[in-house]
Order: sequence, then structure tokens, then C-alpha cells
Amino acid sequence: MSRAGEIPLEPPLVRAPSTVPAREDRSYLGYIAAALAFALVGGFALATWMPLAAAGAVPGIERTPRLVQAHGWLQLQGWAGLFVAGMAIRVVPRFVGQRPVPSRATVPLLGLLAAPLVVRLGVLPWVDGGAARAAALATGWTTAAGCAGVGSILAVTLWRGRRGSEAWRLFVAAGAGWWLAWAPLAAWWGWRAADGGGLAPAAFDDGLAWAVMLGPIGNFNLGVQSRAVPVFFGRRPPGTRALAGPWVLVNAGAGAFVLAMALEGTAGARAAGAGLVLGGAGLSWGLPIAGAVRGRAHRLRPRARPAAKFVLAANLAGVAAGLLMVAAGAAMAAEGSYAAAPLRDAARHLFGLGLITMLILGMARLIAPVFAVARTESRGAGLREQAPFWLLAVALVVRAGAGLASGTASYEAWMHAAALAGVLAWLAIAVFAADVLTAARNEARNLAAIDAAALGGKR
Repeated sequence: MSRAGEIPLEPPLVRAPSTVPAREDRSYLGYIAAALAFALVGGFALATWMPLAAAGAVPGIERTPRLVQAHGWLQLQGWAGLFVAGMAIRVVPRFVGQRPVPSRATVPLLGLLAAPLVVRLGVLPWVDGGAARAAALATGWTTAAGCAGVGSILAVTLWRGRRGSEAWRLFVAAGAGWWLAWAPLAAWWGWRAADGGGLAPAAFDDGLAWAVMLGPIGNFNLGVQSRAVPVFFGRRPPGTRALAGPWVLVNAGAGAFVLAMALEGTAGARAAGAGLVLGGAGLSWGLPIAGAVRGRAHRLRPRARPAAKFVLAANLAGVAAGLLMVAAGAAMAAEGSYAAAPLRDAARHLFGLGLITMLILGMARLIAPVFAVARTESRGAGLREQAPFWLLAVALVVRAGAGLASGTASYEAWMHAAALAGVLAWLAIAVFAADVLTAARNEARNLAAIDAAALGGKR
């Protein structure tokens, strides 16, 4: 039995005999598979091609603005959004003592979330005129429906579940609220992009991206970490009082970006600057408390410990992103313009490639059942578990460094460095995807071995 406020270090593996987990327990794998597919075919592939196209090294320079927006949303809505949605729908009912969400709800919702991403990747960057306007509106409204579905499931689950005062509830509740808020914001994006012939105004698109990173993604990042990660590192989960300040700042920052979307010119730039300052302060303050930036995860079993370095690296990158956000936001608020572009570019990629992507790979290995079952195999941590970390670490340094140097380096050098980082990150995700596939393929066999061992122990 775990102590109050803690969670078991691993999902229980001594179980009643069965062949495979219940279908609703496996639907999260569909979200993971879809997230990986959009990352590999869309987000990280565009992270390589788009900079080269912008530099004129490959075809597509005339489509660069649309590719930029497609890349950003395939990463946020596809890679991060689908992963967070799938794992949140799986773990939040368990956090509050509710039954799992049935597959008759989760599977159609996955289709609704994935449909606009197909349009973003395969249609919106490549068409013009009326077709572009129709694609933008379709993207906005289907995204709105999917986000409303995720937010509704999470909000109802929290409402019906056990009550408590733990800090993670603040973030999960705010995250559910931001998923619901994302729905009208997505429809608004569709209207603005339709008005622009398939391309939303750059400042408007940027404001929505930051609001999503801080709101639905950032809140769940901090919430799930505060529930689990301190325990891994031998600390008690933080209380509500310890995280109340970061919670206010992160959510105020997301709200300031929504305000910036509604404003234009100097007022919009200052609101966006305030969003960066508030959100960055919340991250740099909250991540060391909610998660971990140093130490050894000695409460994890040895087979699981290699995944902890992803968590440490993610949080260090998140703290660095927060500090750069504060610096860039202060410059924007003071000048009333979109100043400090190198700082903003580096902060965006430290947040997205560092905090979000590193944490996804680490926490997936620690809390996804398919990996918990895989750890019952006798083999140790191999190249497929080690390679993604180092590939992502190098990609993160190259991409953040390219952003910081973009004000002094040549445009071509900046774009080629960004493309190199895209290649490294793509390889990291591809190796991770292969590991997910192997673990899923071996799951039934490993569960059967666990069942046999459990039955043998009872004789």
C-alpha cells in the first residue's frame, strides 16, 4: 500500500489471469499511435523540410508561411495534443477513483481529433482561393468539436470523482477548462484563416499557439508531474500552497495570450509580452516544485530509472524556456512590438522540443501500461531506450542555439541548423515509435507470462 498522497511506483503486474487488457485500457495506444504518425509524417518532417524550403535548398519556398503554421499545429495539436489527450483520458479517472472512459467514447473522439490534422497537413498548405477558405473553416470547426469532447470528458470525470485538495487537481481542472476554451479559439482561428485565404495572421496564430502550450498542455504537464514525479525522486508530492503561485501565473499567461489574439498593434504586442512574462515565471518557478530538475529517481525500480533522465532534461529545458520567455516578454511589453525574436524562437523550441517532447517520452515509459509490461522482460535498457534521449538532447541544443544566434548568423546558416535539429528529432521519435510498436506487439505474450507466474506462485 502506498503512503497517502503517493501513487504506486509501477502499475500492478500481479493480476488475475487474462489474455489482454480490456479494450478501453488499450484505446490510449490509438492516441499514442496517431500522435507518433502525425509527428513523423507531419510535424518533425516539416521541421526538416520547411527550413530548407525557406532557404531555397528544396522546393516550397512560396508555401513557407503556410508550412510554418502547419508545422506548429501538427506539433501542438497532433504530437503533443493527441498524446496529452490520450493519457489524460486514461489516467485522470484513475486519479479520482472513476471507471475508465469506455472505448465507444474514446475511439470516435480520436477520429474527431485526427480529422482536422489530416486537413492541416494534406490540404490547407497546398490549396488557394475558395478551397483554402473551406479547408480553414473545416479545420477550425472539427478541431473545436474534438477539443470540446476532451474537455467535457475530463470535466465530468473530475466532477464525479473523489474530492480532495491535492495540488495536481488545480492543474488538471484548469487543463480541462482550457481544453473546453480551446474549442471556440479553434473555431475563431478557422474564421481568421478563412478570411486570410487559408493563412491566419501571424500574431494571432502565435498567440493561440502560446495559449495552447501554457493552457491545455502546460497545465497537464505540471499536474501529472506533481502527482507522480516527486515520488519517483523520494519527495512527497507538493501541496496546493506550494504550487498556487505557479498555477496562477501559468493560467494568467495563457489568458494574456487570448487577450493578445483579440487586440492588434501595440496593445496586442504588450498583451503577448505580458503572457510570456507571466507564463515564463510560472514555469521557471513551478517545474522544480512539481517535477524534478536534479537528483536520482531511486524510488523507481532499476529497469525504469533510465526514463527518469528524460524527465530531468525536460524540466531543465522548461526552466530555461521560462527564463527566456520572461526576458523576451519584458522587451515586448516595454517596446510595444514583437521584439526579441531570437529569444522567443529559442524559448518556443525549448518548451516544445524540450519540456513537451522530452517529458512525453519519459513519462510514457514510466506510466503507460504497455511499457510497464515490457519491463517484466529480462533484457536491460538497450540502444532503443538510450538513443532517443541523446538524439533529442543534441537536437534541442542545436535548435535553441540556432534560435538564439538567428539575430547574428546568416539566414541560410540558421535554416540549415534548424533542419539538422529536425532530422535528429525525427530520428529520436522514429526510434521511440519502434519501441512502442515492439512493446505493444509483445504485450499479450508478457501478460501471459505474468499470469503463469502468478498461478504458479499460488500452487
